[in-house]
Amino acid sequence: MFLWIVLLGLVTGLNKRPENVNDLSEILYGYQYKGQWISQKDGQQFHYLTVEQGDAYMIFLSNNTQWNNDTDVIDRFKFQLLNPKYEELGQVYGIFKLTNYSDTDISFNNISVINYTTYYKFRRNYYSKENCEITYNITIEFQSDHYDKEHAEIDVHLKTQNNTLDPHCDVDIKMNFTLDTTNYLLGIIMYCAMSVMICFTQFLCVTKLCKALLENEEDPNKISLFAIGYLTVQDSYICLQNLYQALITYQYFQYFILPAFFYFLLATTCDMKLIWIVWRSRHLDDLFDQQRMRKAITYFFAQFYFSLIIYFILMYFFYPYNWFIYITGMCLLPQIIHNVRIGNNPKFISYYIFGILIPSMIYQIYNRACPTNLHGFEPSVAFCMIFLSEYLLQIIVLYIQFKLGPRSFIPKCFLPKQYKYLRILNIQEDYEECAICLTSLSDDPFDTQDLTEKLIIKQAMLTPCKHWFHPSCLRSWIDIKMQCPTCRSDLPPLLE
Repeated sequence: MFLWIVLLGLVTGLNKRPENVNDLSEILYGYQYKGQWISQKDGQQFHYLTVEQGDAYMIFLSNNTQWNNDTDVIDRFKFQLLNPKYEELGQVYGIFKLTNYSDTDISFNNISVINYTTYYKFRRNYYSKENCEITYNITIEFQSDHYDKEHAEIDVHLKTQNNTLDPHCDVDIKMNFTLDTTNYLLGIIMYCAMSVMICFTQFLCVTKLCKALLENEEDPNKISLFAIGYLTVQDSYICLQNLYQALITYQYFQYFILPAFFYFLLATTCDMKLIWIVWRSRHLDDLFDQQRMRKAITYFFAQFYFSLIIYFILMYFFYPYNWFIYITGMCLLPQIIHNVRIGNNPKFISYYIFGILIPSMIYQIYNRACPTNLHGFEPSVAFCMIFLSEYLLQIIVLYIQFKLGPRSFIPKCFLPKQYKYLRILNIQEDYEECAICLTSLSDDPFDTQDLTEKLIIKQAMLTPCKHWFHPSCLRSWIDIKMQCPTCRSDLPPLLE
C-alpha cells in the first residue's frame, strides 16, 4: 500500500502544474520544438523572408554560469525561421532575453532587444543592431493537464516596438510550436552507413588498381593524373565535411567520426599511393638525379595542396549552387582529355571508372533526391536527371574511345600530324630481328599465311628511333607501354 502511495506521488509530481519559472525550466529547458511561423503584415519579415509562412524551430536556453546549480533557469529564446521549408532557400536565426514570467497563465510578456542573422547561400550574414527592440508574448499551454515536454504547446508573437530606429526590425509574426519528434538519428545513421560503404568500395578498387599498376597489368601512363588528383581532393573534402558535422553536432559525434576517419585513411594512404605510382611513371628520368627528384616532388605537392585549398574555398562559397555541382561532376572529363592527348588506345577499366571515379556522385544525388538530407537542400528531380545524364554521357564517350579509338569523335582537321609507323619492308633484304618476339622480321609469328603465299613485299613498323618491329608485336607492346622496347624512348601514339 505504501508503494502505491509513493508511485502515485511520483506520477502526481510529474504532472504537477509549474508554479514558477524553475518548475517550467525543468520541463522545457534544452528541448527543440518545431512548428510554423505566419506573417501578420504585408511585406517581408525582417525585410528578408519572401513568403507568408514557413517552418520554424525554437529552443529555450539558459544563461546560467553557476556550476553548483542543478537547475538551468530558462532566460533565452532562440528561434530559426525557414523560407519556407529548406535552409538553402533562406533562413533567419534569432535570440532574445526572457523576463516578466507570469505564474498564472504560464507566459512571458515584455520588451527585449533581438539579435538575428539572415542567411541565403553565400549571401553575407546580416546582424541586427542593438537598438532593434521587439515586444514578445510567449504563452505555454499543456494539453489534458499533462505538464510535460510532449504535451506542451508554445504560442509566440513578435512585434516591433519601434521600427524607426532600425527599419530592418519591422516584424509582426506569430509562431506555434510543439515538441520536435523527428527521428534525426535514423537519418544520420543511414547517411553514415552510406558514407562508409562508398569509402569501402573506393578503398577496394583503389587497392586493386594500385596492384595492377605495380605488377604491370595496367599502364600508369594511361591513367589521368588530374583525375586521380581530383579524386583525392574530393575524398579529403568529404573527410573534412564529416569531421565538421561530428564537431558541431557533438551528440552524434560517434556516428560522423567513423566515415571521417575512414575517408582520412583513404585519402592519405590509398589515394596518395595511387597518385605516386602514376606520377612516378611520368618522371622516370628524375629518379636518377636526386636534386631534380627533390625539386619535382616539391613542385608536385605544392600544386596538390594549392588545389586542395582552392577546392575547399570554392565548395564553401558555391556548394549550394546546381551549376557548380554540375562542374564538379565532370570527374571523368580529365580521363577523356588524357586519352585524346596521348592518342594510344585506352582501356575501359570498369573498376577504375565505376568503383573509383563515380561513387562521389552519390553524395550529390543524396543531397538533391532525399527530402530529409542532412544539409537542408531542396529536392530537385531536374538536377538529378541532368547530373546523372552528365555522368552517363562521360561514360559513353570513354567507351567509344575504347572501342573506336581515343580520337574517333574528333574531326581530322583538328588532329595534329601523326607519325606513320607502317613502312614497306622487302623480306629479301637482311633486316635485324624484332626485339619483342626475337624472330626475323620476315617471319611474323602471328602471320597465318603459308610460306608459299607470303608476298615478297610486306609491311613492318619503324619507330622514330629507327627500330623495326612486327606490326602485331608493336601494337601489343604499345597497348601496355608507350616506350620503345629497344631504347626506352617515348613513342608517339599509334592510330590506325
